[in-house]
Formats: sequence, structure tokens, C-alpha cells
Amino acid sequence: MKFVLKMLAILALPVFAFGQTNSAPMQNRSIEIDGYAAKVNDRVITQGEVREAMASMLPELYRAYQGARLEEELEKAFVRARDELVERALIMAAYTARGGHIPDQYVNDEIKRVIAERFKGDAALFEQVLAGQKKTRAEYMDITREQMAAGMMMNEEVYRRARVTPEQVREAYEADKESYFIPEKVKYSVIVLNKGATPEDQAVKQAEAESIRKRLVEGADFAETAKAVSEGSRAAEGGAFPWMQPKDVRPELQETLKALPAGEISEIIANDTELYLVKVDARRQAGYKTFDEVRQSIKTALNAKERNRLKARWIARLKENNYVVIYD
Repeated sequence: MKFVLKMLAILALPVFAFGQTNSAPMQNRSIEIDGYAAKVNDRVITQGEVREAMASMLPELYRAYQGARLEEELEKAFVRARDELVERALIMAAYTARGGHIPDQYVNDEIKRVIAERFKGDAALFEQVLAGQKKTRAEYMDITREQMAAGMMMNEEVYRRARVTPEQVREAYEADKESYFIPEKVKYSVIVLNKGATPEDQAVKQAEAESIRKRLVEGADFAETAKAVSEGSRAAEGGAFPWMQPKDVRPELQETLKALPAGEISEIIANDTELYLVKVDARRQAGYKTFDEVRQSIKTALNAKERNRLKARWIARLKENNYVVIYD
């Protein structure tokens, strides 16, 4: 079923009076129409709940997509939100089956934390937002209790069980070592002079370039000189370019950037229209990131992968042991 039809099924539809004669106009009325999205045991998850759960995703989706692609992404968002609510309902069923219970005091403490952090301590604003969402405080307490219980169960069943050994981290590094290869890069600065259209102009520009190079070799600051004399697009930045691979710079500079030692000034480089003076600010040789450099990021990625595996296995087990229906 198209996402639009799903959304229409849960929108408040205004009913207008047509063909009225000699009677007072009817007031516009809204009829809230809501359908089932899923059911977990006796817990019904409505399409309205799914719509509310996916509300935070909508602004970004509407900014990023339009037309048929937007329809597709909205459908995916609906499914994701629905599946997350199903998972939460399954987790709550498991929590309840274990006799779990979170006292009101703990729930109220969590709500106080939310008010302090998200509403800067403004309890009235919090209540106003609740009213705008058509929720009572008791309903919000139930939602908060459910979130806290789900977090506790996730911690017990997934986070505390996820283990990644040093050997696994090392094996992952060796198996994917090519992804940690760093190509040769160079950071450089350039002074650019327009070459001139006539032989006379070109002679003047050549002499100017030679004079500038002489000053630089004698110790003049390259960046300040570039700001003063360069006619290139990066003059205001002192002619500086970010880290780049030599193969990615303009062709007339490539050979110089491959060979010029860091800190030295190039000879004058010319093409048909411009003259260049180049300084290599720093050079980074090609090589691999060391294991120590990437160990923590690999461990984090492996840990996330293991948590996802454990969660998927756990949720699959819960689905086998509970009654779950998904409605199209």
C-alpha cells in the first residue's frame, strides 16, 4: 500500500456541509481515523503512533527528496518507525514476563532530568509541549517507563554481552589494511602572475617573477608576499592550498610538487598565460595508518556490529515466543 494512503488513513479529515439552505452553517468537524499498524500479543500499535514516532525524521526527508523518491523514503521511514515500536513492545513483554517494574519515583526523576536538560528547567513549557501533543502526564510517564525498561533490557541482553577481543581487532586491521592506506599528499602555496599579452608585457612580468623569487629565497615570508603580489584566486589566503595528492593539482605544477623538498621555493613555472612560484609547505609520504592509530575506531565498529548481531538474534527469539502481526 502506498505511504500516502497510510497517512490518509490517520489524518484528521475535515467534514464540510454541502447544499445548506436557510439553516445556520454547520461547524467544521474533524474525525480522527486511525488504523492498526501492528500487534504484539495484546498490545496494538496504531498508525498514529507510528506517525508520531517518525515525526522527527520528516523535516529532513522533505528537504532532501521530492516526488516519487520522497514517497519511497517516507515509506521506508514508516516501516522503520513501525518496526522499532514492535521491537519495543516485544522488549516490554519480556521485561514484564520477568516481573520487572520501575517505581514511579524513578520515572519522575527521569522526567525531572528531561525537564532540566531539554527544557532548561521550565516545567510549564514541558507541560505546554505535552498538551500540544495531546498527552497527559500519566501517558508520558508510561512512555518514559517503557523507554527506561527497554534501555535496561538492552543493556542486559545486548550491551553487556557484546565482547570484542584484541585478536579480533588485529585480524580486522590486517584483513582490511588497504582501506587504511594514505596516498602521498602535499600542502603547498602558490604565487600566480598573469603572463602578459605582448612580448613587452611578458618581459616585465618575467622580471617581476624573478624579483619576487629572489626576495623569497632571501627569506621573505611567502604568505605575506602572496597576499601582496599574487594575482591568483587564493591570494587572500597567502596562496595556500590544503593537503592534496600531487596528481590532483594543475598539470603544470605536478612534477614540481613531486620533487620539490618541503620549505624550498621552485623555479619560475610558466604556461601559456601564467607564471607560478611554488613553495611546498609540508609533505606526507604514502603509507598505511598504524594499528595503534586505528585500533580504537576498529574496536568501536566491531563492537557496534556485535551489538547489532546480538540484538537481531534476541529480537528474532522474542518474535518466536510472542504473537506478532504486521498490518499492511
